[in-house]
Amino acid sequence: MSMPTGDDPDRTELLATRGPAAGDAGGEALAPGARLGRYRIEALLGRGGMGDVYRAEQLEPVRRTVALKLLRRRRLDARHLAYFEVERQLLAQMRHPAIAQVFDADTTADGHPFFAMEFIAGSPLTQFCEEHGLSLRQRIELMIRVCEGVQHAHQKGVVHRDLKPGNLLVDEVDGRALPKIIDFGIATASSMAEGREVAGTPDYMSPEQAGGDQSLVDTRSDVYSLGVVLYEMLTGQRPEAAGETRVASTQTLRLPSEKLATLPPGDAGRIAHRQGLRLADMRRTLRNELDWVVARAMRHDRGERYASAGALADDLQRYLDGRPLAAVPASRRYVWGKFMRRHRVGLAAASVALVALLGGLAMSLYGLQQARAQRMIAEQRSAELEKVAAFQQSMLEGIDIEAMGIGMADGLRGQAAKATPEARDAVEEALAHASTADIARDLIDHNILAGAETAIASDFAAEPGLAADLRESVAKVREALGLPEAAATGYRQVADYRERALGASAVPTLRARAEQASAMLAAAQPKPAHALLEQTLSDASALPPDDPLRIRLEMDQASATSALGDRKTARKALESLYDRSRKARGERDPTTMDVENTLAILLGRMGEAELGREHMEKLVPMRREVLGPDHEDTLSALHNLAVMRIMTGDSEGALSLQRELVATQTRRLGAEHPQTLSERGNLASMLIDSGKPEQALPVALSVVEATTRVLGADAPQTLRAKLNLSSLYARLGRFDDTLAMQLEVIEARTRLLGPRHPDTIYILVNRIATLSQAERPKEALAMLETVLPMAREVLGDRHPQTQAAMQFLAEDSDAVGDTPRAIAAYRELLAAREASLGADDERTVDTAWQLEGLLLATGEREEAASVRARYVTPLLETPDARLDEDQRKFVANVRETEAAEALQARQAGSGH
Repeated sequence: MSMPTGDDPDRTELLATRGPAAGDAGGEALAPGARLGRYRIEALLGRGGMGDVYRAEQLEPVRRTVALKLLRRRRLDARHLAYFEVERQLLAQMRHPAIAQVFDADTTADGHPFFAMEFIAGSPLTQFCEEHGLSLRQRIELMIRVCEGVQHAHQKGVVHRDLKPGNLLVDEVDGRALPKIIDFGIATASSMAEGREVAGTPDYMSPEQAGGDQSLVDTRSDVYSLGVVLYEMLTGQRPEAAGETRVASTQTLRLPSEKLATLPPGDAGRIAHRQGLRLADMRRTLRNELDWVVARAMRHDRGERYASAGALADDLQRYLDGRPLAAVPASRRYVWGKFMRRHRVGLAAASVALVALLGGLAMSLYGLQQARAQRMIAEQRSAELEKVAAFQQSMLEGIDIEAMGIGMADGLRGQAAKATPEARDAVEEALAHASTADIARDLIDHNILAGAETAIASDFAAEPGLAADLRESVAKVREALGLPEAAATGYRQVADYRERALGASAVPTLRARAEQASAMLAAAQPKPAHALLEQTLSDASALPPDDPLRIRLEMDQASATSALGDRKTARKALESLYDRSRKARGERDPTTMDVENTLAILLGRMGEAELGREHMEKLVPMRREVLGPDHEDTLSALHNLAVMRIMTGDSEGALSLQRELVATQTRRLGAEHPQTLSERGNLASMLIDSGKPEQALPVALSVVEATTRVLGADAPQTLRAKLNLSSLYARLGRFDDTLAMQLEVIEARTRLLGPRHPDTIYILVNRIATLSQAERPKEALAMLETVLPMAREVLGDRHPQTQAAMQFLAEDSDAVGDTPRAIAAYRELLAAREASLGADDERTVDTAWQLEGLLLATGEREEAASVRARYVTPLLETPDARLDEDQRKFVANVRETEAAEALQARQAGSGH
């Protein structure tokens, strides 16, 4: 981002329209050398109504020049900090060649938000066009790329609100003009204004944006601004007054061709010449087509504009390709003229032979075209509505709940920092017992989704079919946000309506029942899900056995059976279903491949990783060929196969696949996309599991560095990467490095989540494990004094982390010679594991075996015998064929250890 030093002549304004005053727009600019977080100010680039833009140097974790925009007009309270955090996540997700990347977004100590962006050494769009003498075609090509960038931002849920030439910078790279959209900070400031303020540049504002009701501002408001920019690119002039537009009955906008006609002939001729046209041709081009494009983009009624920036780009591309434009009213003469110009040579050669035929055919084509035009209008309208619904749905589905929760906690702490110490302590105490992510999830559910359902019930009562479709969309959002129970309720309402309207056996009803059952399984409700699937399959009896929907229902029924504990029956059902689908649909059919994938995963969970791997080895190449190497199902299967290769001891094969997965995601998304970084982290973990910690170290270090730089030091993914690196250090015996890295994560999680948050407790228990591993039992016991009671209170005795802490208490007490305390700890752990895992689980039996050994050492033989008879002996006497892999390993270890102890005892007794 770059701009001339000084005030922006077309500067953004933030004007209060109702409510309290927006605050003073003044304020001293930051002096060169001033620090703002990890940025050092170098120079003021410009000042606008919303804030100041500086050239700054980022000092860490990398050094680079950035454009830093400080929004001076507003400080954020706790609620706005949460909104700001959501907007920050949306901005960070944007990756498009036509968008200047937003590197960072934060707030100053006194609550003013700022953005650090890519520094662009370019010129404003219109200035670039004039300085380089771009032809009309080149200008439109440039505008298409700008529209594509705006469309990308809209798909990420961001409305720019301040599109103007000064925010559309163009630079030349290898002789090619590349536009960059800058300054998305207005989107955040406007979202925080809650309808009280108008943000933007008046000359480029849509009527609804200038009108003050910011709830009316949406993606079509940006389309209006793009129309104004296009007007200026074509004529070298802006519309006469802000808010000019074109309505159905009256024209308040002087169209580009009319604007050109008002200019002195010499000026108009120079404008046409710079664009590579004669003045007459320029006027004709504008009047016949491009006038219509500008008029449609700048319609007063949002509903009459282009539905999206992508639709505007498509119409401009149609102009370049010589195809009919959607903005121009369909007529036989217009469409036929465009066709003739595209196919001039072929038509000239055929005209003599076809002249008689075309006379009669033209009338038929005209009638057919009129019918098609009406149908296309209806289809386009339906498609537009679907796109709007899908856009709104994807916006909500993409919200990072964890990040939003952290933002809320930070906001509350920021507010408490200004209060008394008692108030700060009270906030910390409250946060320690709260899950801010759950609060954020509930807020979205209650304030947005519940409100949407209320609106659906009232506004679409007369259209129950449409209401059901909208409820289905809300249910999908809830499912994506991790609210499967609420999603299942929504799907049930949809299915109940469709059953009343269409019948229980209708395909739309069955599909809704399938979604309902899937959500119930995700909500850990296998028993009611199984009952629902049984009834739904009865209703679906008329479907052919090879119908994909019926196969899906049976596959989910098998999954429910497995979740209820009957994995053998589930396996039999899946094997039968796979054979049936393969014979009827073929093994390369996507539905058949879904069944095989589910079967392979179940086999892996049943301890038959070799058989599960056989299926996956066959499935991966098929999905590559049928779905493509980059399809999400292909990539998921690739990951599953890598895991199964690790499980079956083929570490080299697993690493080969994981490296391929990293390469694919790097090519698709870039080396530093969060998904790519996650796969790189998985590669490091696999290298560790493969006994190659030295090879894993540079990978893990690079992931920590990249996530810190790209996502921020406190991002959840960054903290997970640091945890993985700390585990690697421990594997290498570098315990000091492990403890130092764990301390960083503990500090961050305590600050962000609170000391009693489950994730904070998790890393505290990990640190205790490291101290034990490093043979520092006294320090581990000192930590356990506070961590174990907290874990028992917050997580409960059934939680694995609590039980791990209990085990460390027993082991470290034994290590320092405090046998009574060790025995007491093992007794508590045995009771907890039996309650949560069952008496025959190898972890329960291992605890009993350890307790037995200590009891024997202290002479408590009666209790030792009782413990062995109840827990250890039954597992030792179970035939190997009935044991799973973990149980077999444990039994072998017990027998080997006890045989060695017996031999040692005999040798001691015989004097050897």
